[in-house]
Amino acid sequence: MLKEAKTAYPHECCGLLVGTIRDSEKTVHEVYPVENKNKVRAADRYEIDPIEFDRIDREATKKGWNITGIYHSHPDHPAEPSAFDKECACVWTEYSYIIISVKDGVDDELRCWRFDSVKQDIEEVEVKINRRDFIIGMSFIAFSFVVYFSLFLIPLFPLSKKSMVGAATIGYLFNWCLTGIGVFFAGKEGYALLMEKFLKGFFRKMIGKKEK
Repeated sequence: MLKEAKTAYPHECCGLLVGTIRDSEKTVHEVYPVENKNKVRAADRYEIDPIEFDRIDREATKKGWNITGIYHSHPDHPAEPSAFDKECACVWTEYSYIIISVKDGVDDELRCWRFDSVKQDIEEVEVKINRRDFIIGMSFIAFSFVVYFSLFLIPLFPLSKKSMVGAATIGYLFNWCLTGIGVFFAGKEGYALLMEKFLKGFFRKMIGKKEK
């Protein structure tokens, strides 16, 4: 969400929060960025395409999840509901609303709001970020790198060619299994980090060395 908010600046970004609801507590499992359809007032308004909304709702239902909320950014404004935001929250009361403040292209704060049916007003909700699954996933991914680079040590052992091939094959399979488990736990954020920071960075260095 933060990356999306910074990329969209100075316009508003928007998207849907998908997850589960248990005892009135919402847990977000996935974030779906969507295009801001309000091109005329993109600097201070957002609009979600109903077709996109329905598509994401169907995807969530297949996973046993629900749309739990909506997020959008406030370029150069506080992460507090505008009059328009309050109107939306009063109509779609079942959703939570995350607002990300972006100042000069840098994310400033993230706050969550919802409609209180008792007070008949908007109230702020505490956001708790659970990093347990992400940490577990990245640990598996880190271990997969250890396994991968350990494969280069196989030729140092007094093994037959057939044994080396067998050991390398098992090692590669084990490596990919660890990576898959890691991405499963770390989610989209972990996958993006793996691709952008690790793999692309690694290949850039390798290409740079070859060019030299």
